[in-house]
Amino acid sequence: MEKHAVYSGTRNLYGDMQTAAKSLIANSDVDKVWMLTEGGYDYWLPDMCEVIDVSGQLFFPPDGPNMSTQYTYMAMLRCCLALMPEFAGIDRILSLDVDTIANRRVSDVWELPLGDEYYFAAVRENHRSVGNLLYTNIGVALMNLAKLRNGKADEFVDALNRWQFRWIEQDVMNYLCQGRILQMPPEYNACDFTDHSFVRIRHYAARSADRWRGERLVQQYREMSWDRALELHDWQVSKNA
Repeated sequence: MEKHAVYSGTRNLYGDMQTAAKSLIANSDVDKVWMLTEGGYDYWLPDMCEVIDVSGQLFFPPDGPNMSTQYTYMAMLRCCLALMPEFAGIDRILSLDVDTIANRRVSDVWELPLGDEYYFAAVRENHRSVGNLLYTNIGVALMNLAKLRNGKADEFVDALNRWQFRWIEQDVMNYLCQGRILQMPPEYNACDFTDHSFVRIRHYAARSADRWRGERLVQQYREMSWDRALELHDWQVSKNA
């Protein structure tokens, strides 16, 4: 099974996306990292990374009920991965926010048992999970693209184009997939919204950009060279061979 990951962001987040990707590559045996951009991406990237310019996407019209900012449609595209031709041959993909940093081995996350039952796996947000509702944080989510292609991704798009949501794509994925969400171990999305005692992926979800960019761990991977990240990646590959 090939291991794929994807990030998305506007121009002001390109540097952060690169930092996050380096951390993932350094701490996993990921095979391919995809970056959804609005165009104008001029950073050098290793061969295992591929940029997709989605500025011409047709899923969400500019006057849609959830199109409040330019970044909104980039985030909502996480609901459309199963519909994008670039991912047609991929059955599962790890979707991550750009404010995430992997700092321990995370290769096992792609092996979570999604099977034919679950649409995605993500970490539970306890304060939003009320009664029988399992609400998860999709800042780190393992998407079952093979299952989502069976009509569910189209439901996501339809809902986002019809109604306004507070947490937009996260609400849509949670509400429309109830009963078919696999709980991911909390160490893969350690943030203020989730319970965790051990951290594999740190998610700075509740912090301002200036604050999390100043974190020592973020600076560590921002300053890490691609050569070093790829060297650590090769070690992960050999360890898992």
